[in-house]
Formats: sequence, structure tokens, C-alpha cells
Amino acid sequence: MKQFKHELLRKNLLFLYSIAGVGALGLGLFRPILPIFARRVGASGFEVGLLTSGYMFARAIISIIIGKSIDLSGRKKIFIEFGFFFVFIITFGLLFVKSYHFLFLLRLLQGICAGLIWPSAQIMVVDEAGVSYRTRALSLYQITGKIGFLLSRVILSLVLLATAFIGLDEIGSFRIVFLVSTIILFLGFTGILVIPESRKKIKERRKGKPPYSMFFLAFIFGALIGLNSISLVYINEQFDITPLGIAILLLCVDLMTILWIYITSYLTDHIGTKKSLWLIIVPCIVSSIMLPFTPYFIMFVIFYIALKMSISSFMPISRSYTSGVYNEVGINIGILNMMSNLGAVVGPILGGLIYDSLPGEFKIAGYSIIALFLIPSFAMFLYPHFVRRNNRPRPI
Repeated sequence: MKQFKHELLRKNLLFLYSIAGVGALGLGLFRPILPIFARRVGASGFEVGLLTSGYMFARAIISIIIGKSIDLSGRKKIFIEFGFFFVFIITFGLLFVKSYHFLFLLRLLQGICAGLIWPSAQIMVVDEAGVSYRTRALSLYQITGKIGFLLSRVILSLVLLATAFIGLDEIGSFRIVFLVSTIILFLGFTGILVIPESRKKIKERRKGKPPYSMFFLAFIFGALIGLNSISLVYINEQFDITPLGIAILLLCVDLMTILWIYITSYLTDHIGTKKSLWLIIVPCIVSSIMLPFTPYFIMFVIFYIALKMSISSFMPISRSYTSGVYNEVGINIGILNMMSNLGAVVGPILGGLIYDSLPGEFKIAGYSIIALFLIPSFAMFLYPHFVRRNNRPRPI
């Protein structure tokens, strides 16, 4: 156990965890207010969804390119450096947004930067972690990102309180949030310069078919992730929750998900991916279906937290699984990120159309429709395991 703890908390891994934390803190600070800010500069519900879709589409295209490039060159850190350098400059540009189209352009550019940073960091974690604790290393990477998001909710709440106290209007307070995000991302860039390059070469793994079924699951979960902006607008407009109230709600959500992420990752390292996915997909489907049928805020929050816990837990498990079933780790992680990001392109567009078209509680029905596709996708994942089990020779 002592040796395990030492390996899981080695210096290089701690550096990589910090990347997730700083990035989530800087980029997550303005994320809860971005859909509301978009509405204030003239965006429709569809255009709010398109904002996330454009970001994720740019991220998807870059992710697959970066994954292949890493497999060929082995260089990873340089992509993280470039990504952080440009994202802090682009975030500074948010202070000058006065139209939806300029906001949309900046989100596209931020998506390109995200495609440079996150697949590279994830592959470095896979390189540094041992097989026996890879899922937990990836979960700690995810958890530090969640902690960064959690801290961003606290800072966002404090900034909104301070700007309200001094008498700034809503748009003015949002611009202060963008400025604080820029400063955090700049500090993150300077810290990345001291992180050592991962020199470890990707080991040759057993050849086999790429994990197509996991890629399909990543697409569906990506679509559910992409609905986040729609859900924030829904909470703001349906339940009349202020941006400060939303920040506090997301703080509570992040606290709940952190523990569940590590529990499911720990179980995956011990009981396997197939069994642990049951604990994620079933609650995800049930909570998604129930959201449009909960007119009361307290019940909505219960199902919303269960949904967010399930979605967040899927990512480290899927990254660990795809990194161990085929010999090209970079391209596998790149495709996984691409599929998740493409899902996050489709999700907000569908969710935005539903939000603009349906009345009342059914505006949030995008979650229910998309989650139903988890059933055939999970069946695709389970089918090869079922076939192998039935083809085993039985004792006479």
C-alpha cells in the first residue's frame, strides 16, 4: 500500500494533476456565466447551444490530430505549452465582446487550445502511471480538475458578490470574471514551463481491434456533457436562480462528484470496466429521463446531481480502458476525445432546439432523448464479453 501511494503521487504525476486543476480553475471560472452572458448579447437558446458545439467541434478536430502526432513524435509538453499560452490571450479577448458572433469566434479558438492541452496531458498520465493503478491515476487527474472547478465556483461567487457590492451591473461583473480567469490562466502558463517532458516511450501493447463500442459511448456521454450550458440557462430561467445561486449549486455538485469519481475508478481497477459501467450508465439513464418530470427545484437538484456524478465518472474509466486495449495509445486517446467532443457538438444543438421548441419542464428533455441512446451503445460494449463467455469450453 505504501509503495502504491508513492507511485500514484510521484512528482511527474503531481505536475500533471496540477495542469488539470489550474486549467479547470481558469476556464471553469467563467463557464457558468457564459450561457447567460451569451443571452445578454443577443443569443437565442439554439445559439447558446451552438456556442458549446463550436467549441467542442474545434476541440474534436485538434484532438485526433494531436493524438496521431504524439504517436509519431512522442512529444507532448510542447502542445500543452502552446495551448495554455494562446488560451490566456483569447480569454482576455472576452473582456471586449459586445456581439454574439465575436463571442462565438473566441469560443472556437478556445476549443483549438483545449484540443492541444487535454489529450496531451491525458497521454502523459497514461505514460507515467502503472497498469495496476492507471484508472486511479486518471481519476486523480479528473478529480484535481474537479477541485479546480470547485474552487472556481467559490471564486466566482466571491467575485459576483464583490462586484454587486460596489454597484457594477451584470455585464460589468461578468467582465471582471473574465479578467480574473485571464490572470489565472497566465499563472498556469508560467507554471507549465517548469514541468518536465515525459521521456517515457509508449510501450507496445497487444494488438487487437480498436475499442469502437467505447468510442460510441464516449460520443453519447459527450452529448450529455455538452448540454451543460442548456441546463444552466434552464435553471436560471425555469427556477429563477441567479448566477450566484447557480455557482453555489455547481459547487455542491462538484463536491458530490469528486468522491464518486474515485470510488468508481477504484472499483474499475479491481472488478473491471464492464461491472463498473453498470454503476454509471443505469443511474445516468434514470436521472436523465426523470429531469423533465420534476417541476420542483429540490427534486430536480437530486436527479441533476446523480446525472452529473454518472457523467463525470465515465471519463477516467473510458480513458484507462482505451489506453490498454490497442497498441496506439495516442490515437486511441485522440479518437476518444474526438468522439466525446463531437458528441458535445451534437448535444447542445439538439438541446437548444428542444429548449426553444418545447414548453415548461420539457425544455430540458434533451437529456432524456440523448440518454436513451446509451442503451444500444452499452449493449454493443457488452456483446463481445457475452459472446466470449458463452464460447468458453464447459467442463464435461
